[in-house]
Amino acid sequence: MEETSKSHSIANDLSIMAVRLIRWLRAADETAALSGPLTSAMAVVVHSGGIAPSALAELEQVRRPTITRLVDELVSRGLVRREPHPTDKRGSIVVATADGLALWRTGQLRATAPLAARIDALHPDERQRLEGILPLLARVMEPPGE
Repeated sequence: MEETSKSHSIANDLSIMAVRLIRWLRAADETAALSGPLTSAMAVVVHSGGIAPSALAELEQVRRPTITRLVDELVSRGLVRREPHPTDKRGSIVVATADGLALWRTGQLRATAPLAARIDALHPDERQRLEGILPLLARVMEPPGE
């Protein structure tokens, strides 16, 4: 029971830190070009290399009409395009455009600058410890079976 309790405590701390980190970075980025939902959807599109709208809706935890509106907005801004699905003749894949990738990369550099500055201020040993924990955090966040 003690391990479960400790695991829940760690999970709770990580959850709180994740929310605080996202809020802090969003507040620090006063020139964000996209709203939170558009930024989140764009992140999934960029990191997936192309994704079906239904899969995007599932990852974003929204209904299909909501993701359709978000994708339509990104398309109208020239940040993504719809391409035919390679195996489903009725479906499509949402892919980032060159402009979308450029906007995303610039935004990521700007948005993470405050965090990078704080990491730079750490002692080299602390930076190394922080860097070493990243693969473990990534593994903890992977869905089961992947």
